[in-house]
Amino acid sequence: MSLDNAGIRATGKIDYLAASVESNDYIFYPDSVVAEGSVGQLQEKQFASIIYPQVTFPDFRLNWKPKQDRFDVTNTGDPFSFYNGSASFNGKLTVSKKGVGGQGEFLTLGSITRSDNFSFTAKEFSARHSQFQVQTSNPEKPALAGENVSVSFNLAENSAVISPEVAGEAAIEFPYAQFKTSIPEAKWDLSSQKIVMSKDPNVPIEDSYFYTTRDDLDSLNFNAEKAEYDINSQQLKVSGIPYIIVADAKITPENNEILILENSKIGRLNNTTIVLDTLMGYHRLTEGVIDIISRKEFAGNATYQYVNAVNDTFAIKLTNFHLEDIPVDPRKKRQPYEATKETVAEGSVKVSDSMLLAPRIYYKGDMVMFATRPALQLRGYTRLDLRKIPRYNTWLRYDQSGDEKEFFLDFDNAITEEGRKAEAGLHFATDNSLYITFVSDKKDIDDESFFLPSGSLFFDKETGEFIIEDRLKATGEKLTGKVFCLQ
Repeated sequence: MSLDNAGIRATGKIDYLAASVESNDYIFYPDSVVAEGSVGQLQEKQFASIIYPQVTFPDFRLNWKPKQDRFDVTNTGDPFSFYNGSASFNGKLTVSKKGVGGQGEFLTLGSITRSDNFSFTAKEFSARHSQFQVQTSNPEKPALAGENVSVSFNLAENSAVISPEVAGEAAIEFPYAQFKTSIPEAKWDLSSQKIVMSKDPNVPIEDSYFYTTRDDLDSLNFNAEKAEYDINSQQLKVSGIPYIIVADAKITPENNEILILENSKIGRLNNTTIVLDTLMGYHRLTEGVIDIISRKEFAGNATYQYVNAVNDTFAIKLTNFHLEDIPVDPRKKRQPYEATKETVAEGSVKVSDSMLLAPRIYYKGDMVMFATRPALQLRGYTRLDLRKIPRYNTWLRYDQSGDEKEFFLDFDNAITEEGRKAEAGLHFATDNSLYITFVSDKKDIDDESFFLPSGSLFFDKETGEFIIEDRLKATGEKLTGKVFCLQ
């Protein structure tokens, strides 16, 4: 040690708690000691209740303030080596009687942590308000990235816990999958290379959500309770999803879980339940095979349970899900909060499906679902079950909103599948004999008619008759009119 006009200077070694450093030029000030050196270390030792970690200082700058209990060591060249070479640190370490803290960048076990608030012990380290990454072979796409997160590593268990510093904030990101989450806790098992995420039962589901960072997916998002990211396969499995809202549909995946692949690609959903719309819930579809494309678009097919006029149920497969404009009522002013588009899907019924609209009235053709309308739109053909007429096979055009609980067909304007006007009544044959037609062709198109009915065609369940009659007369609101019946 020397004292001259350059101050108090010395060469040698300083031991402080678990730290030991050597320098050829210490400078002593009234409140501190500064130096630079290339030999130093922190030994794994216990002082009081504190167990200090093992660290090697290859090149360092020292600033020791004894009265403040701060022994600051900053690397000036190669990073400090932690935990027998399993980790490295660029930045400043502070050794004190309270333990070891730090500010800088810490690399270990395929991860990078940047923070101004590190804390190190012999077998653990943590960081507050940090930036964190789990690296992959692609530096542009880490497996996990955290912004303003708390990180806690347990080296004995070979695991780490990552949590958002602010509850409900989407602080954890999966750049490969292009999704972010606010889930309260993510645990990284370094042995299996899986990141398991979960929320405490006391945490509201609204504070645990996922959303895509891809602009073209239009902020697709959903709540979830759990997730698991497999770093090796780079697949993100999210579970505990109550539903996913796409356009005006609530889509509930099988077992409430989905698989997210690269670039926000959601794996195909099987056995999916869909409720439309999100406001009224008029329609519930099941057994869906669905591809979610964006927040406003999905594709696939699902089964609709159609209930006819006598509460019989028929399974209809609906496809071609798409959005259409909601018709504007010119008598009403559209409110700003009202939806302008609705989901539409289409289905088809074949003759072989033997679907009944009402007792003894079959249907074939298209069925269209509009999300905001409680009933399906029918665009097809109906055929009466006339059991006493051999080989009867006349189909009538039928276009119906489906709002009516009973089947009525405007017979006066009824057209057959071939485009001819439907016939019914009592007619003269060429030999002047009388014969009956009931929704069937005359024997000769030129045959004269003795009686022609008018009104609506329907089936009377009590009498077991098909009837063509004015509906007002049938309800007793009108006394005059024609009636034509066939059992």
